[in-house]
Amino acid sequence: MAESRRPTPPNVPAVVFAIGDAAPLSEHEVLVFLVQLALLIGVARLLGGLMKRIGQPSVVGELLAGVMLGPSLFGKLAPDAFDWVFGEEVVTSVIFGLSWLGVIMLLVVIGFETDLAIIARFRNAALSVSAGALLLPLGVVTALAYLVPESFIGEGVAMGVFAGFIALALSVSALPVVAKILQELGFLRRNFGQITLAAGMTMDAVGWLLLAALSGIAQDGFDLALLAQSFGGLIVFLALLLTIGRWALDTLMRRVMAQGSSVTAALTISLVAALTGGLITQFLRLEAILGAFIVGILLATLRHQLPQVEQVLETTTAAIFAPIFFAFSGLRVDVGLLNSWTGIGWTLGLTVIAIVAKVTGTVIGGRLAGVRGREALALGSGLSALGAMGIVVAIVGLNLGVLSETGYTVIVLVAIITSLLAPQLLKLAVRGWDVPEDERRRLDREELLAASEILGSKRVLIPTRGGDSSRYAARLMASVLDEPEVTVLAVDVRGGRFGRRVRGGSSNPSDVLEALSGVRHRVINKTAADPAEAIARESRLGYDLVVIGASEAESDSGVFSNVVDRVLALVDLPTVIVRFPSVAGDVPDRLPEHVLVPVVATRASRAAEELAYSIARMSGGRASAIHVVNRPEGQGMMLENNPAVANAVRTGLEMVGAAAAFGERLGVVVETDVRVAPNAEGEIVDFANTRGVDLAVFGTAARPLSNRPFFGHRVSYMIENSQVPVMIIALPSRSE
Repeated sequence: MAESRRPTPPNVPAVVFAIGDAAPLSEHEVLVFLVQLALLIGVARLLGGLMKRIGQPSVVGELLAGVMLGPSLFGKLAPDAFDWVFGEEVVTSVIFGLSWLGVIMLLVVIGFETDLAIIARFRNAALSVSAGALLLPLGVVTALAYLVPESFIGEGVAMGVFAGFIALALSVSALPVVAKILQELGFLRRNFGQITLAAGMTMDAVGWLLLAALSGIAQDGFDLALLAQSFGGLIVFLALLLTIGRWALDTLMRRVMAQGSSVTAALTISLVAALTGGLITQFLRLEAILGAFIVGILLATLRHQLPQVEQVLETTTAAIFAPIFFAFSGLRVDVGLLNSWTGIGWTLGLTVIAIVAKVTGTVIGGRLAGVRGREALALGSGLSALGAMGIVVAIVGLNLGVLSETGYTVIVLVAIITSLLAPQLLKLAVRGWDVPEDERRRLDREELLAASEILGSKRVLIPTRGGDSSRYAARLMASVLDEPEVTVLAVDVRGGRFGRRVRGGSSNPSDVLEALSGVRHRVINKTAADPAEAIARESRLGYDLVVIGASEAESDSGVFSNVVDRVLALVDLPTVIVRFPSVAGDVPDRLPEHVLVPVVATRASRAAEELAYSIARMSGGRASAIHVVNRPEGQGMMLENNPAVANAVRTGLEMVGAAAAFGERLGVVVETDVRVAPNAEGEIVDFANTRGVDLAVFGTAARPLSNRPFFGHRVSYMIENSQVPVMIIALPSRSE
């Protein structure tokens, strides 16, 4: 309405256009806005970094930054400057809007990091622990809420509503804070760390629903019909999101990837989807953060999703939006409101009660699920951090008038203190606790997979029309990859089959599918004028690895068939090529029992070692790691005649020693050999052809040469002259 418009100060031009009757920000207000933004982000990031340096979560420093910039410190030391910076109500409203955008972004990131597989894996323990860790504190704090001073309660608020808000704020766990604590202390992948995350995720999901219900009650009273309408709408929203929504997002992301993997476009789709989810749950009176969280989980599970999207979201949120939210949350804390021993006593008392109730509830829930002793204490210690979730509940309560400024201050201080104490309690719980052997083996395996170029691949593409090489490749990769999702792509040429049929090949990939029995897989059939281009286009749709069964070269111009050469030149992903030569006989049903891998100091060579040793371990066989030092023609074998060769031999011994240690970590005995020869590639081929080798594994960087790849003369020679099956690990040149 016109009469509600705020007048612009005289002689101060407006820099933002007004919309309708809304007043624009003046030059002065824009200046104050920029000052506020710079202070909130700068001080929050500075204190967050300092906290990380002393072993505390950065969120604690970001909260403290707001407390320092607020009336508790800045307002006391420089009241005039504080009023100038934070006294403009309109500017503060804009910052408030940005802070809510920050919490929405934060919940999208948390949704991305919510691993539903973890919850499924530890579902019994997670449900039992989360029930105990949530229900006991809820009951204790609800009863205690009726004893708190009236100064904590918003004016005219029903006691039951207030009790519900304060109980929820002091009972939930802060998943981002808990995850960060576990990560920085090195406990994230421990069994108790995984259960802690699963329990935290479960509690968060329940917590958002409880917050939504409490918000509805606070605004409209206990209206059963209204609550049913809200939660009925939520069920419809979830159903549509998991069906039509998932299909639409996957289709959009697939088109983005097919057109060149545009991170900008994929990021836009993700943010618009999250904001849409937020506005729907806000419309349903269930808080925008719930919708953003749900959409974040869905985005992480899309088949076609760029990993860079999560990275950009996480970086942007951590650098800008999360500091704004946490600092603004702390900005509204006025420690001066605790101007009596009563207020201070209640703050400390609620902190102790929140921690004790959380740990006790966790121990009880853990015992029911078979989690006991130190593991249960570690779970309770990790879950005791209230952090972000408690603050979000407090903010909602303050905005709805359920909490007074004093009550809000108490809850935020309790959240900060528990976040500070949680790492120390966790360290005490695990001090002197040796990691069980089976858990240590799992951790070592996960560490190897995380650092692996190949073994950690989840989405695998096998372009094939069948044949010995493809069938053998599928069998080998299915044996060593950890629960992969395999797509078998069969491409026909318009008007005929593409490529020459491989030895023993079929016109369909049924033999390949048989080799993949027991592995999750699907088949895609396509028709294209250019099969290689069709395969390359499919490879851009979020795959981690391409596996090709290669027939022998059709001419002297390439190492493999023309189609395979073109695919290798077009695909910019780690690629495994398997060639089963005709002289090797029939494809065996068993895995190779003697695997050879040449060792050199490159990442591609290490990737070849990973696969070679993993295959040998699965077959129960052995592996040979060989390093050949080139000896110039005409020189004898006496190393003292050539110090350079002698030094190269010492380096080779170090390499194969490291290879043996690496094989031991992967669970296989590695036989090592260092040789001196005038022709290294010939020596390796001779070893493979005469020493009972079942498979030779070579690592190389594929360098484009015209419309085909070039592996280097040595690797090409070994591929062409080996009489045993050959596996080549080709990494894109940018990976080397």
